[in-house]
Amino acid sequence: MSYSIPALIISLILTATSCQQKSTALSNGDFAISISTVCGWCTGGDSLVINAGKSVYRYSPSCDPAQGTETSTSTDKKQWNELVSLLNEQEFKKININLCNVCADGCDVRVTVKDKNYVHSISYGSSSNEVVATARPFLEKLEAISAAYKKEHKK
Repeated sequence: MSYSIPALIISLILTATSCQQKSTALSNGDFAISISTVCGWCTGGDSLVINAGKSVYRYSPSCDPAQGTETSTSTDKKQWNELVSLLNEQEFKKININLCNVCADGCDVRVTVKDKNYVHSISYGSSSNEVVATARPFLEKLEAISAAYKKEHKK
């Protein structure tokens, strides 16, 4: 099974709201990194899926899909290279955190790293959480990239 970028976004949103750990082998696909934020009480959320060639940002200000928007751009090569250089995939795969703040009307950040044979997701409230300390520089860079998309998207 391989995922297109829109299908991966949907999969990530469903995974983030289901509060289940996701660590599944896949047969094919490009290396991709994604981050999504989902909050309770229909306060909205966003997601960003990045691969070497394309970045897709989706913003939903509420639970009404009709209000959501999507932007697709070419990936900034410098940002991509910086992000990938900060990722230690073996260390990332060792992180097993799957908070479900959204289950209690809070917010969750879900990060997924996918290569052609593997996908691993973590869900955490903040990159300051000690459980994600080994991936903190990578997570902070990814959060900063996502925040820049969100800021641009809200103009």
